Amino acid sequence: MSAIRRLGEVSRAYEIAADEYKAIALRAAHAEAAHKSTRARTILQIKARETERISHAEAEARADADEEISNLYRDRLITAALQDSHREKLRQLREQVATGRTAVASDRVVDQMHAQGITGAA
Repeated sequence: MSAIRRLGEVSRAYEIAADEYKAIALRAAHAEAAHKSTRARTILQIKARETERISHAEAEARADADEEISNLYRDRLITAALQDSHREKLRQLREQVATGRTAVASDRVVDQMHAQGITGAA
């Protein structure tokens, strides 16, 4: 496969991945916000319904033990991991584009040398 064809394929893949990143980043932000706000509300509810005073740390521990909070936290971690994975794929594709540009430029120089009759032989 020619360097220019491969560069085109990688460039298209990079463009698609970059366009998809916005949705992934938004999902991660929504998951984090949902977890944080629901957890905070749950902590306040726990503290309000207790007849005896409990520490904030105790209320946090009870909130974290709540099934809904733990599910939201899991979703938050998963979406953050997907976002990180996608970001790394973008970095990889960006490097491939740079490498592809170098290969295309090198091919161009070789073609120019051949066109001028320069063989590179000693």
